[in-house]
Amino acid sequence: MSSAISDIPTPTPALPRYRQILKSEVPAHYLKPDNYHLLWFIPHIAIITGCFWVMDAYFRWWLAPILGLIVGHSFGCLGFVAHEICHGGAIKNRKLRHLLAGIAFSPFGIGPHLWSRWHNAEHHGHTQHPDLDPDRLFMVDEYRENVVLKWLYKRSPLARNLVIFGFFSLMMTQHNITVMLRYLKDPKVSGKERAVIVFQFVAPKAFWIGLTLMLGWQVLLMGYVLPLLVGNALVISYIATNHFLNPLADESDVLATSLSVTLPKWLGWLDAMHCRFGAHVSHHLFPHAPARHGRKIEKHIQRLWPERFHVMPFGKALKLLWNTPWVYAEDGIDLIDPRKNVRTPTLGNGL
Repeated sequence: MSSAISDIPTPTPALPRYRQILKSEVPAHYLKPDNYHLLWFIPHIAIITGCFWVMDAYFRWWLAPILGLIVGHSFGCLGFVAHEICHGGAIKNRKLRHLLAGIAFSPFGIGPHLWSRWHNAEHHGHTQHPDLDPDRLFMVDEYRENVVLKWLYKRSPLARNLVIFGFFSLMMTQHNITVMLRYLKDPKVSGKERAVIVFQFVAPKAFWIGLTLMLGWQVLLMGYVLPLLVGNALVISYIATNHFLNPLADESDVLATSLSVTLPKWLGWLDAMHCRFGAHVSHHLFPHAPARHGRKIEKHIQRLWPERFHVMPFGKALKLLWNTPWVYAEDGIDLIDPRKNVRTPTLGNGL
């Protein structure tokens, strides 16, 4: 009888009702959508316009890269603004929402229609699901069929990480194109929807390339190409830390599948400029809530579920990403170096 009892699987403990509990804990206005993030259009458009004017009127090769970095940071920040707009909490009119998000996303060529399907529906609806999340890392069986990954893992850890972290500067653009092609090939996607997806990619690219090219090829290079690399790196550095150290999961445990990252207090102004994107756990719990309240919501999460809530300094998370492989083992719990068969635990499982 004892052996029979031992064969009975232990029931999985029920997850806390995070959202229900938090709604009774936090002030109501923390969760009520607002439009304060739209104010960020003003400084970023002014910064980009000013940098373009200086490049056009007083182009100097020693100054242009500095201006390019500044423009690139504003590109990334506008991406965070677009992300918040697309969640649609405050702007109920879909056309207006897509127009504003399209303007903010335009340097990257990310269409708000595609983003709403890919990010809002697929990623938020199936975060870290091995089959349904388009933004998760590779599984080990996918590694076996991927010549690029095989080549990478034949390199030394240093060389591999230099390639991966260097690719941050292209990864958002590359992933956008990959997802776009997947939708364009999907027979379930209508011809009209395909046309919208293509237009929302081509039109903004044509605008930025045309605008900067009119100011000269140097401005195209330093005012668009370099800033696009910087914007990619900024956005991907957050996205990678938000999920790539977490396990895969079939159940919707938001606290298990997301990581929040923090900046030093003296960089609080930068956290604000980045629309508190590092407060990612609260964002996955309440996507429509204003990002400016994300850190405050997470204080309640920390108090209620300290053993479940994952948060760490941004720099520490990047260092952990540097020191861990980027392939999930078959169980989706560990990360694995597929050539050496060395496993590294994920957050909540020993990391």
